[in-house]
Amino acid sequence: MNQSANSDDARLPATMKPASRKPHRKTRTGCRTCKQRKIKCDEQRPACSNCVKHSVQCDYLLATPSASASPGGTFSHGATPFDSTGRIGGNEGISPSLSHEPPSLNMLDLELLHNFCTSTCLTLHSDPALKTLWKVNVPQLGFQFDFVMRGILSISALHMATYVPERRDLYLSQALIQHQSGLRIATSILPNITPENSSALYIFSALTLFISISSPRTSTEFLVLGETGIAEWLLLLKGTQSIISSSHDTLRAGSLGPMFLSGARRDSVRESCVADFQEEEDPLQELRQHLRYSGMNEEKFSVCYHAVQELRKSYAVIYKHKLQGFESADVFVWLFRIEDGYLELLRAHDQVAISIFAYFCVLLKMVDYRWWVGGSSLYLLAKAYSLLDEEHRLWIRWPIEESGWIPPSRVEGQGSRMDTPDTTMAESYTSPAESAPA
Repeated sequence: MNQSANSDDARLPATMKPASRKPHRKTRTGCRTCKQRKIKCDEQRPACSNCVKHSVQCDYLLATPSASASPGGTFSHGATPFDSTGRIGGNEGISPSLSHEPPSLNMLDLELLHNFCTSTCLTLHSDPALKTLWKVNVPQLGFQFDFVMRGILSISALHMATYVPERRDLYLSQALIQHQSGLRIATSILPNITPENSSALYIFSALTLFISISSPRTSTEFLVLGETGIAEWLLLLKGTQSIISSSHDTLRAGSLGPMFLSGARRDSVRESCVADFQEEEDPLQELRQHLRYSGMNEEKFSVCYHAVQELRKSYAVIYKHKLQGFESADVFVWLFRIEDGYLELLRAHDQVAISIFAYFCVLLKMVDYRWWVGGSSLYLLAKAYSLLDEEHRLWIRWPIEESGWIPPSRVEGQGSRMDTPDTTMAESYTSPAESAPA
């Protein structure tokens, strides 16, 4: 009887045969981010494709904080020993059985280091002497301090992601891995800053500034405000600055001495320009009037007025030079000079503090031709606009007009307050491949 049943099945047309269900391999080892979003994780290491695509941290990175993917299957600096000051140790961390065997080469890391030394370093400053410092002295610090080398590899990966679109996801993944790992090390040794590691911490904070500006952003991010408060890079920067101020002589005598001497010269230029900056030339005059008539308390006024006065020095340099002869450092020095109280106001999304920041975006647009800025000015201005009420949007009419940004039209039937910025125009500038790096 069974034979008859089998023969009947054999005579059935192919379309009538019971369909066999394809086996489906379920996995429980996907990353936590994909599980929370209820999407399939491809479990790519060191970061899954979904997390790389959306520029979010994959928890695979946390599971392997010191490793990075290599085409050869090895790890980058995976077991690099370093002491409490962050300096890379000697042979103590190398197994005796491996001391005579050369480790496998990580070709991706070598590619990124080569790109930094031959290309990226030349785009970070226009002064020939400081270009050489970035090319020679900074990599030498990287060979001594693991977190500096990771910063170098991260900014180089972002540079290559800009100009090699077919490998963009790979380079962005590497940039995130290297910087997250370096940032953990750098912040852990901040309480133990010494003359030996002060130069390394300073240059890592500078690298982190470049990385933060050039990294892909989500719609909820601000340059100085992350999703969880003040951006971690800015906390590092401010912490480093406050401690380094006490060891300035040591830094000037070290490998970064030319950078500090150049900074001192630029400070002199800033002071001389602002002393001769007439009110009729000053675009911040109206902003100061808004501050005076705002009715804020004395403490808040002092903090905001200080931020405006420091910003005025940068405006004086750029406008007195008629857009020529200024350095990108003349723009970004403002982030080094603002007080902690102003950062706290930004953390609280204070309307006056955000209005002041909108004026910084105008200066940022002056260096928009650099690949690591590319479009950030208009993105940040759009973000600032979205956070302001109608009254304070009037405060930033000049930055809007000067930058050429067009605010989005109000949608009929909806409130005037926007939840997210319209970055349509800003996004048209976020592909710096057409810009000429200096």
